[in-house]
Amino acid sequence: MPAKHPKGVVADKDRHGNLRYYYRKAGQPKIRLRQPFDTDEFHQELACARLGIPYSRLEAAPERKEAKRKGSFGWLVEEYLRRAQLARSTRNQKRRVLNSIADETCLSQSGTPLRHMSAAGLQKSHVSLLRDLKRDTPEAANHRIKALSALFQWAIEEELVTHNPADRVRKFKSSSTGHHTLTDDELQRFVDHHPLGTKAYLAYCIFRYTGLRVSDAAVFGRQHLYWRDIVVDKASGSAERIRFFRITPAKDTNSEEPVPIDMPVLPPLEEALATAESGTLAFLVTEFGKPFSTKGLGNRMRKWFDEAGLPHCSSHGIRKADAVIAAENGATANELLSMFGWTNIRQAQRYTRAANRRKLAETGSERLLTAKKVGHAKT
Repeated sequence: MPAKHPKGVVADKDRHGNLRYYYRKAGQPKIRLRQPFDTDEFHQELACARLGIPYSRLEAAPERKEAKRKGSFGWLVEEYLRRAQLARSTRNQKRRVLNSIADETCLSQSGTPLRHMSAAGLQKSHVSLLRDLKRDTPEAANHRIKALSALFQWAIEEELVTHNPADRVRKFKSSSTGHHTLTDDELQRFVDHHPLGTKAYLAYCIFRYTGLRVSDAAVFGRQHLYWRDIVVDKASGSAERIRFFRITPAKDTNSEEPVPIDMPVLPPLEEALATAESGTLAFLVTEFGKPFSTKGLGNRMRKWFDEAGLPHCSSHGIRKADAVIAAENGATANELLSMFGWTNIRQAQRYTRAANRRKLAETGSERLLTAKKVGHAKT
């Protein structure tokens, strides 16, 4: 008998000493699980029991040699990746997740990969099973639900299917908060190891003082800079020329209403940009003088973090640190939206709420004191 069963699964022995497995939910009768324990079929049956529906399989359509038969899951994925308006980074991420799902064989008695099976036959219980295959990595499991939901929502709009099997499939709870947010000490540790004049410091300043994603930092260059006259005295009308940068995030390039980031070049960034190689548009280039790819820059930042003794940090963690610093310095949710190119205000409100809670805790802590010093040690 295994030391640990999936949540809700119990086992007992019949009069012949054979183990029987059941799914038990508080207040409901036990449901017998008849498939061999810990097999793909067992987890599919368990997924059905959790949903309160009869156990069933998604059968393969008559097998054909064509890998992308029209109407198959594989065909639908390729149509989605080819026709949907997605940023390159988003498309690549969706491709990895959906291809992983398409390779699964757990929904077929004959071991046929999902990519060869009918997309229209996929049901909620099958999505739950595909999620449960990643139950040991909750974030990966949730990515499957998210990718499938986006795929079928698009397919419904294109009138390729009639329902979204990922709709209302429960996501796993996860304690992960994503990329680690760099602390002030960690930011200082990086620049202490990579001082002004190094390419690592230039990359750091681009991330730190623009808030750009790695896909945008990789192409950030002189073509994104411009000068603007800013009125500094309304009475006299005197103005000051200030350098700005303007860039449309790669994630929004296919959006109907892309949101460009338009901000001043802050002094520390101006100083670092002066050290960039001349003769190139991109500020960050490889040893061969070519701009970094998104993956290449991410890997190079990984190397620089490791050299600084910060293996748990990443470039996206600098972006998150920027949002924390800005919020704690009084930036509003709408200001954060403009600074970081977000389109969902809830992203910005997470940072402003956290900053407000911290400030209120600091000021409110004084209320724990009393005028009469009740409970204080006598001096």
